[in-house]
Amino acid sequence: MKDLKLTVRLIISVAAFLLPLGILLFSVISISVASIQKENTELKGIETLRPALSLMHSIPQYVRISVDNAPGDLAFTKQYISELFLELDNKYTSNFGSKPVLVSMKNLHDNWEYLVNAVRRDAILWSYRELMNDLFRLTAYIGDISGLITDGELESAYLISASVYEMPQAQDKIVVIDNLLRTIIDGAFTQRRKSELLLQLDLLLYSDNARIQKRFDIINTHGFKNDSNFESFEYLLKGCIERIAYFHRAVEQVLASEEIDHQVVSVLYEASGHTNNAVFRLQSASLDRLETVISSRIRSHWFRFIASLGAALLATFLAFGMIISTGNYIRKSTGLMGKVFKRLDENDLTVTIEAISRDEMGDLITALGVFLKKLNTTFISFNSNTDMVTTAAVELSSSAQEVTATANEQSASIAEIVNTMENNKDLSSKAAEKTVEVAQLAVQTQELSKRGADLRDANEDMMLDILQQNAKIIEIIKNLADMLSRIDESIQLIDTIADRTKLIAFNAALEASSSGEAGSRFSVVASEIRRFADNVVESVIEIKEKISEVQEASGILITEANNGSNAIETGYNRMVEQKEVFENIVDVSQNVADRSQQISNLSKQQELASVQVFQALKEISIGIKQFVASSSKTLSTVEKLSGMSSELKEKLSEYQTRVQE
Repeated sequence: MKDLKLTVRLIISVAAFLLPLGILLFSVISISVASIQKENTELKGIETLRPALSLMHSIPQYVRISVDNAPGDLAFTKQYISELFLELDNKYTSNFGSKPVLVSMKNLHDNWEYLVNAVRRDAILWSYRELMNDLFRLTAYIGDISGLITDGELESAYLISASVYEMPQAQDKIVVIDNLLRTIIDGAFTQRRKSELLLQLDLLLYSDNARIQKRFDIINTHGFKNDSNFESFEYLLKGCIERIAYFHRAVEQVLASEEIDHQVVSVLYEASGHTNNAVFRLQSASLDRLETVISSRIRSHWFRFIASLGAALLATFLAFGMIISTGNYIRKSTGLMGKVFKRLDENDLTVTIEAISRDEMGDLITALGVFLKKLNTTFISFNSNTDMVTTAAVELSSSAQEVTATANEQSASIAEIVNTMENNKDLSSKAAEKTVEVAQLAVQTQELSKRGADLRDANEDMMLDILQQNAKIIEIIKNLADMLSRIDESIQLIDTIADRTKLIAFNAALEASSSGEAGSRFSVVASEIRRFADNVVESVIEIKEKISEVQEASGILITEANNGSNAIETGYNRMVEQKEVFENIVDVSQNVADRSQQISNLSKQQELASVQVFQALKEISIGIKQFVASSSKTLSTVEKLSGMSSELKEKLSEYQTRVQE
């Protein structure tokens, strides 16, 4: 970084400044692109849902024409449904070809072909029910893989929920109700099917129809009423709800009548078809509205993407323009200073410089001009004072030679005294060191003795705790053995109950066999009770074996625990005997430590006195030596100063300090 030019540093600084802005813009652009991709995937999901929902609308029409002999063009309806299957297959393959299908297209085609080619009425209705169920599952799966279900926008979420779940569920309920109504014509309308039909009717009206109305009421509450298509949408919603309610009332009235003929059921088929048409129209309108909302969001994301990209380009152009302008200004200022330093390199101190701006660079150039003026004045002053320095250096040289001779004589006398005290100091120091070592060893011995005593006390407490815990464990094991004995008594009672249950099951089987067909169900219950009793007997035998094993193990545990308790008690008695031995060791080590500490204190006092005397003499000797050295250095410095003053005078003569006329 130190070797870079100012322009390069400026570029790096601007880049570092623009980096957070670039990251922010990149995040906005990335979010916009991701949002556009998500919305496009949702549009693909709507595109794929349309043929699937059309199939759920058209297949019931085909069944009513082919099975119920309702008016309509059977060949045209069949061809139209086949084209819808082909369209669904193509849409799914082109939009979600890489994702697995929850319900395979081949399975849908096979069910459709089976429905078309079936001859028996029950086979047709069975394949019809399976096909509608697969289509309902496929619509929910398409809504999932396309991201429609996870759409966070409020209106879209409720539209998707109504289109993909509530309304297909209503269509599925209508299919179930139609098939149950067909059993009336077939003569297979039992009481159980009647109850199931009433249940499906209630679910259609009070669950599916209510949820559809609730979804759109919430959408209207949050501003959907301001849309221009609200009136037509509200008309479709009202028609769907009324058709479902009418179909519910019509079926209930028919079921309440005493006689139900084929003509009345045909009217119900017609009402069912109108209801299915109303639900499909509301579905189509919901998908149209959803497609409009998503397309509007895509346009908004594109606008944000283009605006962010434009802001990024504009910021980049402004940054580069600022870099170029500032770089040119810096080059002008550095070029001006370069000319000044070139003349300074030629020993020309008469050079001057003026600022070309009032910014930081201008202040630097102004300060440099002031410095050059002061430098010129200083060199003129140096040139005039050089002679004075030379004279003073000669006088200092004479004085320094006299002082050096006197100091050398004093240094020799002090050196002999210092050598004598050095020997005495070494002897005192060695004696003090040995005394300190003895005192430290005594203290360590005392600490080790105390630690051993503490460990013995801890071990004694631990052994006592172990002895008490072992006694508790023995008591718990004995209680466990008593509990196992009581469990064994309970098991014997269960065994007796199981035997009696087997006897009761046997008697019940005999009674059931003598009752004929009416007792067949009771015979099954009796056999199940007998099988349960056999299992209980087998389980009781296994439990008895396990209890015997646990009782044997508990007896072994009690024996081993008693042996361990005897060993623990022996160890505890030995720990009590060690207590007296450690107490004697601690007392003896305490006396040794006290005597050693007293000897060490006396040795330290003697050593301290010797060190103080020696230190005073040494400081005197060092001071004299330093004085001699300083005198020698002063003499040498004076000689150098004299030579430097001559060299300085020669150097100053090389600089031009006055303007030549």
